[in-house]
Amino acid sequence: MKQTYREDIDGLRAIAVLAVILNHAKIPGFPGGYIGVDVFFVISGFLITKIIVREIEENQFSFMKFYERRIRRIIPALSVMLAFVLVAGFVMFDINRLQSLAKSVIAAILFYANINFWSEAGYFDAPSQLKPLLHTWSLAVEEQFYIFFPIILILATRYTNKHKSMILFFIFVCSLGAAAYQVSQNQVTAFYLAQFRIWELIIGSLLAIHIDNILLSPKISNSLSILGMALIVSPIFFYSEHTSFPGLTALPPVFGTVFVIYGNTRNYGIIKKALEIPFLTFFGKISYSLYLWHWPLLVFTRYYLITPPTLIENLYVLSLIFFTSILSWKFIETPFRSKSFLNTKGIYRFAVIVFAILMIPSGIFYIFDGFLNVSGIVGKTTSNLNDKQWSFEECDVNLYDAPAEIPICVLGEKSQETTFMIWGDSHAPTFGKGVQKSAEENAVSGILTYNKACPPLLDIKVDPQHGDISCDTYNNMVIQYLRNHPEIESVILASRLTIYLEGTTYKQEEGINPKLFDLKIGFEGQPTQEVIFREGLERTLSALQSMGKKVYIIVPLPEIGYDVPSANYIAQRTGRNLNEIIAPSLREYLERTEKTRSVLSFSQENYGAHLIEPWKGLCASSVCKVSIDGNPLYKDDDHLSVFGSEYLSPLFDSVFKSLSHH
Repeated sequence: MKQTYREDIDGLRAIAVLAVILNHAKIPGFPGGYIGVDVFFVISGFLITKIIVREIEENQFSFMKFYERRIRRIIPALSVMLAFVLVAGFVMFDINRLQSLAKSVIAAILFYANINFWSEAGYFDAPSQLKPLLHTWSLAVEEQFYIFFPIILILATRYTNKHKSMILFFIFVCSLGAAAYQVSQNQVTAFYLAQFRIWELIIGSLLAIHIDNILLSPKISNSLSILGMALIVSPIFFYSEHTSFPGLTALPPVFGTVFVIYGNTRNYGIIKKALEIPFLTFFGKISYSLYLWHWPLLVFTRYYLITPPTLIENLYVLSLIFFTSILSWKFIETPFRSKSFLNTKGIYRFAVIVFAILMIPSGIFYIFDGFLNVSGIVGKTTSNLNDKQWSFEECDVNLYDAPAEIPICVLGEKSQETTFMIWGDSHAPTFGKGVQKSAEENAVSGILTYNKACPPLLDIKVDPQHGDISCDTYNNMVIQYLRNHPEIESVILASRLTIYLEGTTYKQEEGINPKLFDLKIGFEGQPTQEVIFREGLERTLSALQSMGKKVYIIVPLPEIGYDVPSANYIAQRTGRNLNEIIAPSLREYLERTEKTRSVLSFSQENYGAHLIEPWKGLCASSVCKVSIDGNPLYKDDDHLSVFGSEYLSPLFDSVFKSLSHH
């Protein structure tokens, strides 16, 4: 199996990396550009298998040499990029973000970035758009694959050479089948974890093993490469962030890559000619540096600008990305690939030293955030500290099996009998500190219970459900708890009602649009989201009314659509007024919540519910404030910070005054 340099594969790399960059830079017209990573996986599996198989056949293979090549290829440029990201993060990030960044540097160094980002991809996670090392997940997938793959290949060649392809094909089928299933269960898991991606590398390996054995006529080869290119290019234009991906939807770009590589093997067809244009092959040569540098530079620019970049700003960043990548390729990648630059021992030593150098500051930032805070080296608002302290996680439902009773937190004057409950989704605990303050001042006691992404709407299923107990199970348990505790007179419903009624996220916010299902109606006959919402709320209010509970509903907060703490921090560091940059106007708020407020007015008239209206305190003028005197009112793009919660505490005084007079 001979290994010859193929210019067309560099051309293919160029298309893959440019698709990824244009997609990540949000240049219109490339909504499915993320499939470029899948093209890379196939190319990587193909090229590396060719090398390994050739060396095994010639009795030349050694793990020492194999990993030396990986180090020369991956580590030098990666370590420079990681060093840059750490320094930039140190200058620009507050302590919370810097801690998270340090954790992702460690994950990138140890090649488990995909597992790290998968574990962080939770409901309260900071937007992934602001994670400078998010793109290192794909390097981790490749390196995890290359830990086991050479071993499998050597054992298969040595003991069952005839069945080598069958073994690889078996792994391919298992991985693809698992990916197809996992996408329907949890798309994030299917996206990040190696076991659901290795089929893309394995198909490249199978191609490498058989490419010299299958002879096709020039005409068929040419047609195959044209079809392959169509299969790669179509998803770039027709897929989007809403496409259920990866899984079976990754088949077109993956097989497209296989067809192009195979179709171009011997025949000098139109696709081969196009891919060998020097302009394209140059981008292919620098594709690794382009991939490494594009995302952190985009993220830091977005972070600095706060609002989405203009076309001119975007073009400026793209120029910077290309310029940096050319320098990285010429002065870092190229010299390190040469053995005359560093011998085998030297390259291993280099890898250990640079990783140690990167690990030390990362470890300090990650572990000793208190030291950095006290020393004043890195900024941290008291709000950040309080938000961790007042998270009320012990009353969040995160139990897989429904417990006998819902978990609760006690608020207010603990010596008093419990007379109120605050119940809702993840917005409920963010009112907790304000409720606590008001309840203590009015000498009353109550409880808090919540289930993330689960509004207090009876017999309603929410998809996707972020808590562990399903919404309807949890909500019925809350109703049962209230029946068993007649001493609870008042119930405060606190949740992000607008997102459930509208079914859409807001502005730059990341996240999945929630979909409601009415469990009293068959799956086929579901009415509109608004009707389902109304029905669920009326059931809840009827149930509470029948128990004689006094009901308060918190009218939804203004949503911001931007991560407020990070925007606040960079605005302060650069002398800008955050409210002028991202505060939604009162008109925007009233338009977004028009239907929700209409439903709540109906609840007021027909069920005697009392409305608590935080927006009146936040939108005193024509804008809805996001920070006051440099203190963020929100801890992300829609949940109150502890500062915001305390600021709105007086809203609850009238609720608790009526309770304390009994």
